[in-house]
Amino acid sequence: MSTLTRETVFGVPLVAASFEEAVPALLAHSPRSPILIAHADVHVLTRILHDADYGRGMQHFDYICPDGMPLVWILRRKGARQAQRLYGSAMMEQMWQQGRACGLRHFLLGSTESTCALLRERLTARFPGVAIAGHYCPPMPPWPEGEDARMLAALRDSGANCVWVGLGCPRQERWLFTHRGELPPALYFGVGAAFDFHAGRVRQAPEWMRNHGLEWLYRILREPRRLLRRYLVHNSRFLWYCLTRRF
Repeated sequence: MSTLTRETVFGVPLVAASFEEAVPALLAHSPRSPILIAHADVHVLTRILHDADYGRGMQHFDYICPDGMPLVWILRRKGARQAQRLYGSAMMEQMWQQGRACGLRHFLLGSTESTCALLRERLTARFPGVAIAGHYCPPMPPWPEGEDARMLAALRDSGANCVWVGLGCPRQERWLFTHRGELPPALYFGVGAAFDFHAGRVRQAPEWMRNHGLEWLYRILREPRRLLRRYLVHNSRFLWYCLTRRF
């Protein structure tokens, strides 16, 4: 199994690699068991440290990719000069583009039927020949009885070897580590808002804001009622960790 260099940030092992290193390493996997990949920003990192159950569950992930510039800056300060922000949305693009050569079959888990339809339309137009094995859109939570079993059955029946999970954080990570023992062999990426970004339902922050660690501000301004509390709580915790703990 291919491996990627990791470096810890506050005790959490993060992938310290560039896209040029990470994507071929992930494509080289021939999964005989589920391989779980998380994309962690400050919110995810502080939740791992603050929520004991969530933190224990995240230990079941094979790779935790830095999906926020503050985490990349810390990795580089610790000597991992090659570290890049392995943005979930960009990872999706790279895997869909480069995965065509090795016959990667993709499955979309999450969001709504209309968003998945737009996502499939846009990505197949951008990456002709890409193989989409299927999709499944669970209802809004709380889920009805048997929903987990239906989701797992859809995955098994699809024959997909690359699954994109857009259930939102922390639900998508919890679902993956809770059901790891039941998941069919494949690469599983928790990518949150990437479905809405690629479907054109939500605008991404300008590149300069993403490169300077300001995407959180852009998203608060776009969706204050949904995101203001999340970013205030978790960004404040992260600053406290930076002031009181060793990286």
